[in-house]
Amino acid sequence: MAYRLLAINIDAFAGQNKARITRSTKEAIRYARKKNVTVCFYSNRELPLVKKMAKALIPESCLIAHNGAYVASEFDKPVYIQRVNEECTYEMVQFLESFDCQITLATEKFSASNRGRLPATLVKRSMWQRTQKFLYSQYFVHSLSDHLFEDPISPLSIHVKFFKPGEREEVLQALKNMFNEVSFLKKGTDEIEITAFEVTKWNSILYLAERMMISRSEIAVIGVDEADEEVIREAGIGIVMGDAPESVKQAADWVTRTKEDGGIAYVIKELLRHQRKGAEEEVNKLD
Repeated sequence: MAYRLLAINIDAFAGQNKARITRSTKEAIRYARKKNVTVCFYSNRELPLVKKMAKALIPESCLIAHNGAYVASEFDKPVYIQRVNEECTYEMVQFLESFDCQITLATEKFSASNRGRLPATLVKRSMWQRTQKFLYSQYFVHSLSDHLFEDPISPLSIHVKFFKPGEREEVLQALKNMFNEVSFLKKGTDEIEITAFEVTKWNSILYLAERMMISRSEIAVIGVDEADEEVIREAGIGIVMGDAPESVKQAADWVTRTKEDGGIAYVIKELLRHQRKGAEEEVNKLD
């Protein structure tokens, strides 16, 4: 089988050589491009972090951020943005603030959170990196619902972390009963990720593939955790890192080496080495 789209969770690169991308990994990504394979980096994380990773590897890659709510064919060319509407966001925040939890509303430019259990002196924080003057702003307020009443936000994703054991399941069921215009994803044992209805990483990968007239069987995915189970199961070939949880390994077609052992570089070379080498020119850009 020839694969034309390679989608990689950016967390697959975490921990490599003390957070630096190894030369072998960069060479493997370039190797995929030489085979005329389009590379896509996806994540539930914020757009600036996904862009930072892409820039370190291959700037012309496709990007999927905020759990699929933001899709770009290139760095600054979004082709799909789906937000949670302001009214729904406000009502969910009002409900969630009655529980012991941290709520974060994330857009492509900033995030806003309630203070929760953060130190009382913390009002706002900015993240910086050397190569960009400004990366991402994170604001912390006493009451997120009061803040939204004055300054409404239509976020790409809403992240909720619960502090009381077992409370997540009760709250999640209540949210599902009250709000049918959003999708919910459980993370770990105490977190929820909320996006607009039917927004998922897999649906966004499919959206990109359809734009490029790539079939599902031609999609290869490299995942790392339980949240990747759907993309691993649905792709033409689902690959997971060797240090992924056992549950997601069960859904995979291939378990590669760990991050520290160069699993990304190894599996890309092995996956594509028998694939006919395409022309050396750039992969056709999306319209």
